[in-house]
Amino acid sequence: MRIDAWIRGSLRRKLTLIYSVLFGGIILLVAGAVYSSIKFNAERTVERELVASVAAFDRLWSMSAQHMAASAEVLSADFGFREAVATEDIDTIASAAQNANARLDGLQVAVAFTDGRFVTAEGDAGELPETVYTALIEVERPSGVISLNGLHYQAVAVPVRAPSLVGWAIFWSDLDAGRMQTLEQMSAIPVTAEILPTADVPGTDESVFKTKDALGASKIISSFGDTQPVSLVITYPLKAAMAPYQPMLVAILLFSLAGAALLIVSGGFVARFLTRPINDLNASVQALAEGHRKPVDAPADDEFGSLARSFNTMLGDLEAREAAIVQISREDSETRLANRRAMNDDLRARMESDGERNLRVVVIRVMRFQHVRAAIGHAAAATALNVLAGRISDFMDGARPYRISSTDLGMILPANGNFSSKEALRRLVSACSQPATIGDASVDLLLCCGLAEPEAAPDAPIGPIDQAVVAADFAEKRQEPVVAFDLKDYGNPAATLSLMSEMLSALSEGGLALHYQPKYCLADDDVCGFEALIRWHHPVRGQIFPDSFIPIAEETGHIRQLTEWVVSQAIEDQQRLSREGFDLPISVNISGRQLNDESFALWAIGKVKSSGAKLCFEITETAVINDPEKALRIINLFRNTGIGISIDDYGAGLSSLSYLKQIPANELKIDKSFILAMTEGRSDQLMIQSTIDLAHAMGMSVVAEGVETEHVMALLKLMGADTAQGYFISRPQTLEATLEFLGAPREIRHQA
Repeated sequence: MRIDAWIRGSLRRKLTLIYSVLFGGIILLVAGAVYSSIKFNAERTVERELVASVAAFDRLWSMSAQHMAASAEVLSADFGFREAVATEDIDTIASAAQNANARLDGLQVAVAFTDGRFVTAEGDAGELPETVYTALIEVERPSGVISLNGLHYQAVAVPVRAPSLVGWAIFWSDLDAGRMQTLEQMSAIPVTAEILPTADVPGTDESVFKTKDALGASKIISSFGDTQPVSLVITYPLKAAMAPYQPMLVAILLFSLAGAALLIVSGGFVARFLTRPINDLNASVQALAEGHRKPVDAPADDEFGSLARSFNTMLGDLEAREAAIVQISREDSETRLANRRAMNDDLRARMESDGERNLRVVVIRVMRFQHVRAAIGHAAAATALNVLAGRISDFMDGARPYRISSTDLGMILPANGNFSSKEALRRLVSACSQPATIGDASVDLLLCCGLAEPEAAPDAPIGPIDQAVVAADFAEKRQEPVVAFDLKDYGNPAATLSLMSEMLSALSEGGLALHYQPKYCLADDDVCGFEALIRWHHPVRGQIFPDSFIPIAEETGHIRQLTEWVVSQAIEDQQRLSREGFDLPISVNISGRQLNDESFALWAIGKVKSSGAKLCFEITETAVINDPEKALRIINLFRNTGIGISIDDYGAGLSSLSYLKQIPANELKIDKSFILAMTEGRSDQLMIQSTIDLAHAMGMSVVAEGVETEHVMALLKLMGADTAQGYFISRPQTLEATLEFLGAPREIRHQA
């Protein structure tokens, strides 16, 4: 678990962390302050000792230089020594130097000549280094450090005169490890002393400096002539400076750790004490969310106790309100009858109880209730429903009616009850379908009934109440008093919705296609146009016929998208035919819904005008029945734009001479059911002949659909029909096949 998630997960953890961090920080600050104070004091003590050690060395250095200078003066004043130097008597010089060495423990003596040679006490001769010789020439009595081959020496030189300058007596001592150890032993603290080039020393002269691991001080030592300056450097390790305080620091660390642990534990106890009332309140809130009532104990008089008491008061109010809300949610506000939710709950409870699994659900519908309510008002309509509910309850020995919708009353009946059969329900409908007096008005109550038998349709996708509502829909549609739910009649709405979704996908993905059936001019003996027929080859379901999806598209409102696609594709294909030399019109079927859709009409007119295509819209007479005025206005818009209008399926449904007169059509298509039967009897031929004569009298040409034989085609030509369409001429085919059909010689077309 991540740390931030762990912290966010609990107020108790947050409080524990806050207390621990706060007081732990204080302990760390105190411990840090103590440590810093100890370290500061230790460093100041070491610094003082270092400064004292440097001062002591400076005094010792001066005393040593004075001692060597005095000894050199004594030697250079000896007459015999001066004479030996003047005559360069090496043996005498060596003897005198040896005697001086013997008297001066730790010092060495040499004699330098004016030409740069020197002789030691052992009688060895050599050449002086250039820097030493230059110092002897330029300085009267040079004194200081000589650095040769990485070694350092304290040296003093005194001139030897006899009486003029004949040489120099040089006294020196080694600044070796022993000399440095002697200096270290003189310090009160265990320091380390060494001679370093001044350029390599971190600090300045006679000042204290600090490195990563030590404290130090330095003193520049005078050089013997113009040589590289060197310094005495004394250092003391920081670790050694803090060593005396180590036990104290360990004690402080242990105290800090113990304090931190104590703070964490105590912080946890404090956080637990503070969050316990909040946890209790949270548990009560969660119980409330799950539908349980769990009051909070409130023994204390502090803020938590006050909060708990307020919560308990709120809990009581919520319980009362919930009971009221549940009562309201199970009751119809207009009639005060139990509503659909109450019926659902009661049905579930009875089906789950032992012995009552086989039930019947009945829905009594007041037909044309919207008209009744509009006539007498909502309040009176609700009173009428109450009267009806009383009649039903009285007729069925106290059965409880539920108002499950504005027009429906529902009931739950035992399967073996006296009123559960269709015959008993017919008697109920008949007995209760009597006028009801509401105030001064007499209200007709026309009823029908839907019956659901759950065990008869165990695989139904809807519940028993919905089954009874669907059955009532069929009863109202069929004008029957009682209809039982039938799964076959209900169909599969989910599959219907899925089919529409797949159809929309096919529109965008090229899954639909238009096939074209020729319309044959009987007078010219040649093709004079085509009807566009939609085809859908589904990748899974195979060929889906238009009768299977066009009615569903009309019901679900997707017919607009489908029609727009057909019109657009027909325009594109008609232009292709025109480019190939066949400038023939294409007829497109238009749904009745589109004749009441002005936006579609404007879209179609704009599409046809901008393309210049030759289209004819085929409509049915029934398409203008819902809103004749609006439909006829839109048809006139089409006709005025140059779009042909054809009355399709004439004679198949409700044919009205009044609508036939009003529709500004230029073509009438006789339904194929008459054409297929015209050879079976004289009456059909007379009807076809009269229809042809009527259409011609009204200025319309006539198309006969369903022509499947040469004999029928010949009869139609004799009757005066203008155009024939059917399998005898050609089946519907793709655009490419249509182009091949048109390109073939006329006699071959007839053979096809």
